[in-house]
Amino acid sequence: NMFEYNEKFWDNIEPGYYDKNFNSKKVDNSIQQLWHYLTFKKQEKHLLESMVHLDYACGPGTQIGLFSDSKSLGYDASEEQIKYAVNKYKSEKKQFTNKYDEIKDYGKFDIVTINGLLEYLPHQEILDLIEQIKTYSKKNATILITTPNYSFLFIFIEKLSKYFGIIDYKEVNLSKFNKQSLDKLLRMADVEIVSIKKIINFGVLFAFVSSEIAMKLEIFFEKLFNNKIGFILMAELKISKNE
Repeated sequence: NMFEYNEKFWDNIEPGYYDKNFNSKKVDNSIQQLWHYLTFKKQEKHLLESMVHLDYACGPGTQIGLFSDSKSLGYDASEEQIKYAVNKYKSEKKQFTNKYDEIKDYGKFDIVTINGLLEYLPHQEILDLIEQIKTYSKKNATILITTPNYSFLFIFIEKLSKYFGIIDYKEVNLSKFNKQSLDKLLRMADVEIVSIKKIINFGVLFAFVSSEIAMKLEIFFEKLFNNKIGFILMAELKISKNE
């Protein structure tokens, strides 16, 4: 694996930490679960049956397990997370590995998702990762990336998360992006930037009342503010040329 991961941090997270409430697509009244659910919902329409999909840094495999119709491979450096994913989600169309070399043996990908990884990597490693992805993706393949939008809103959420003891990310967050700085970095990656959208807004905070109400409010705020606010940035990239 050419990209190190913070073992001290990730090995302290129990396998399936982010997945355990996902027994189906039914959403509990939990801010944390709804946050992940809505992120995966935004990407679900891209993961079509005809596609070959790589979920890079797949964690416990939730996206592939519940939100992908594609032929999907999940890669994660954590052996424990992969064991969990294999146990819960593995099937003929849904495969998982913690061996980096197995990615290129899988075939060429139409789409690659990278959720919640960029913030843990220095800028050069992000560019190196995109270069690597190009080598095992088809021409015109799509890369979907999500990372926190470090506006004052996210900093507030981060403090809230620490206060409620959800999880403290401070020690591992190396790259803090806003829309402009993410755009600037991705322009150095020699890919076509289709869009960078802000997703997940205030609505999600009402999940403790009801996830149904929270989802309706999320859509309401999205329309009201015309996607001008969001705790997460979602970039859609196209690999316009391949070596």
